[in-house]
Amino acid sequence: MYGAAQRSYRQTIKVFNRSRYQEVGGTPLNTLRDVTQSEGLKVLDFLTRKATGIFRKLGFSPEGVPQAECEAIKAIENIAYPNKTTLRPALSAVCADMVKKGLSAEDIKKVHRSIVTNTAYEQAGQCVYVHIDDVGVKEQKQHRDKKGAAKEPNGNKNDAEKDKRPTVQNTVARIEHGGKGFTLTGRSVMEVLTFVLAFLLNNQLLKLNIKFCTDGQRSLQDAIIGFFSWHKRVSLLLDWFHVVKKLKEDLSLACRGREIRNRHLKQLTTFLWFGLVDKAQAYLAAIPKEDIKDSKAIERLIGYLERNRKWIPCYAMRSKLKLPNSSNPVERCNNLVTANRQKHHGMSWSENGSYALTALNAVTANNATKQWVEDRIIPFTLVGKAKAA
Repeated sequence: MYGAAQRSYRQTIKVFNRSRYQEVGGTPLNTLRDVTQSEGLKVLDFLTRKATGIFRKLGFSPEGVPQAECEAIKAIENIAYPNKTTLRPALSAVCADMVKKGLSAEDIKKVHRSIVTNTAYEQAGQCVYVHIDDVGVKEQKQHRDKKGAAKEPNGNKNDAEKDKRPTVQNTVARIEHGGKGFTLTGRSVMEVLTFVLAFLLNNQLLKLNIKFCTDGQRSLQDAIIGFFSWHKRVSLLLDWFHVVKKLKEDLSLACRGREIRNRHLKQLTTFLWFGLVDKAQAYLAAIPKEDIKDSKAIERLIGYLERNRKWIPCYAMRSKLKLPNSSNPVERCNNLVTANRQKHHGMSWSENGSYALTALNAVTANNATKQWVEDRIIPFTLVGKAKAA
């Protein structure tokens, strides 16, 4: 838990054998690797059994589908949203910012009307935030190429396809509520979603608003909406950081030079910060042809905004209300449980090896190392603060 999961197998086994005065003829590196992998997979097996037990007890199928007469569904409440009086100071500040940015009275009126009629601005105390993302590491080859062996021809593959390495994808979720949190990892999005549902049920959080903060990955969004289609209080939030990142990437492809890109980027981020999706789409469509070298990138951006329209709020309003605007918590967790250990130069991993190390680091992040080692259990409750070893 504090050795192989945190640093390389080679470093860990060296320290381990030296501490036992067995620097010669001690425990082999492969033994440490196999035991670590076995231990990490046991963590995932425990989470699977825990989730299945919770589902069986509370009227869900093993896959996390609510059955007829499920009491947990009946307990989902109609949570109150902030009223107009509560929103007024923040709304006034947003409108003042729009005036400073030079937006029209029509735009201000549109944002004002959208905010007072929208339920995208929840009460933080009545909401559970679930930040979820995939993190990929290089996958280990099944067989290494022998030195001097002739390489197979690549045919018509381009250079990008030649150099592209397959990856192992770990799914990481960070659940936060009331200043506390919990980190869950798994081998797929669907597996992690079952763990998330079981955790919410176990802590009686399912009855609150559930806000998923994600990037614009379509498959991830579809999986969340499909899995929680029965929950009337589940919604998504498109991460602001990834909105800006997407704009930068596609505008770089579309525009003739950095200066032109930055000029259009500044205007588009202003529109989208205030939730003006229509305005941003119209601006993209009206960019002069002499500024564009790749019109397909512009079309992709317009389609991206249309596809995510429902999940793009007025970020300025959420900021004034001190509500989350990004999936930063899961990005930090990705670094903590996967990237710091597995994303060094030259490293590659088998699927089970990567899943196992990520799972073990999540146990440590949840302050559950002692309970796991001594009692073989992981307390399925929110903890005060994720702690790095």
